Amino acid sequence: MMRALRKWSPLNGPKNPIESTTIIPIENNPLRKLSLPPSKSHLIRWAMMAALQDNQTMLRFEGIPGEDAESMRRSLIQMGANIESNNDGWRVDGGAFRRPISVLHCGNSATTLRLLAIQVASLAEPVMLDGDANLRARDHSTIVQLLRDLEVEVSHGSGPESLPLLIKGPINNSSVQVDVSKSSQPLSALILASHSLNQEVKVETIGKPVSQAHGELSKQVGQQCGMPEFNITLNKWNVNPPSEVKIPADSSLLAFIHLFNHLHASDISVELETKDILYPEVLDSPIQGKINLSTANDLITPIAALMCLQNGGEIVGVAHARHKESNRIEKTVEMLKSFDLEVEATADGLRMEGGQEVAVPTENVACFGDHRMFMTAAVLATKVGAELDSPGCYQVSWPEFSELVQMK
Repeated sequence: MMRALRKWSPLNGPKNPIESTTIIPIENNPLRKLSLPPSKSHLIRWAMMAALQDNQTMLRFEGIPGEDAESMRRSLIQMGANIESNNDGWRVDGGAFRRPISVLHCGNSATTLRLLAIQVASLAEPVMLDGDANLRARDHSTIVQLLRDLEVEVSHGSGPESLPLLIKGPINNSSVQVDVSKSSQPLSALILASHSLNQEVKVETIGKPVSQAHGELSKQVGQQCGMPEFNITLNKWNVNPPSEVKIPADSSLLAFIHLFNHLHASDISVELETKDILYPEVLDSPIQGKINLSTANDLITPIAALMCLQNGGEIVGVAHARHKESNRIEKTVEMLKSFDLEVEATADGLRMEGGQEVAVPTENVACFGDHRMFMTAAVLATKVGAELDSPGCYQVSWPEFSELVQMK
C-alpha cells in the first residue's frame, strides 16, 4: 500500500518541495492474473509510421499506454495526424507531416525524441524538440552527431542539459557513419525516416552494437510498411502500413512480477498471446550464474534484486545501461544498498552474492526519476516498507503498476 507525501529539503539554501511516497508492507496480493500495458517500443514505432500515410491504421492493444507512448501520440497530432484512443487501441488517420506550430515536447521518452529527430529533418523547416528535466539531462550526442553528419542543421542546449534541439533539414549527405555502441535508436531513426530521402544514403555502423532486438524491431516495422530490405544503403520508399496491427504487451515488465512473486511466495501470472522479438528469454530460466543482458538492459535493476535474494551471480554486457534514464549500473548499486542488498558494479554490469535479505531502509530511497528503478524499489518495499522519491515516474511505462503493489 502506498501514499504520497511532500517533504521539504534544503538544497542550495532555499527550501524545495520533494515528493515522496510511503509504501506499507503488504501480506499478500489477492490478484492471480495481471495485465500488462502495450509495449511502448512497438507502439511508438507503429504510431509514427501509421501517421505518415493517407489511409487509416488501427493499432490494437490491451491495457493503458504509458506516458512515453502518449508523448509520441501528442507529437504526431501536432504534426497533423489524427489519433483517436478507444477501448480497442488507437485509430490513426495520417498524412504528410507538417511543421508543428509549437515545440514537440517528448516528455521522458528518449525513443520519441530520437525517432522524431530524423523525421522532422525532412520538413526542411526549423522544428524544436524538448523534454522533461530527466530527458534534458540525458546524453543525446549520438543523435546530434548523426544529424550533423547528414548535413542537417542542429543546435542544442549547453551544460548539463542537452535539450532542446532545434533541427532544420533536409538531409544532404549520401554517406554516413552511425555509432551503435550506446544505443540502437539513432540507426532506428534513420531507417524509419528513410522514406523521405531525396538520394541514396550509404550507412556504415561503428562500435559494438547494443540493444539489437530493438534495432531489429525497427527494421521489421519498416519492412512491414513497405521499406526495402536494409543492407548497406537506404533509398526513398512509400509508407504503406497494414490496416490493422496488434501491439504486444510489454513483456519486460514481467521481471517486476517475478520479483514480487519471489518476495511473497505468490503466483501472480500474466498471459501473453505471443512472445515477440523483445521478449526477455532470461525470465524463462533460473536467475543465476552469468547472465548477458546486452539485448535486455532494461531488466538489470529487478534482475539484480532477484539475484541478491536468490542464488547470486553476475550481469554482463550492459555497459550501455549507463546512458539510460539514470546511470543504471551505478544507481542500481546505490538504490539496492538502501535495502541492505550488496551489489558490486563492474566494467560492463553488476556482480552480487546470493542469499541476501531485504531490510527496512533507514532513509528516503532515491530512485533518480527512473521508472524501472522506482518499480524495483516499490516491489522490495512491499516486503519491508519504505519511503521512495520519484513517486509518479512508473507511469512512463506501466500506469497500472499500482495494482501490483496495492498503491493507493
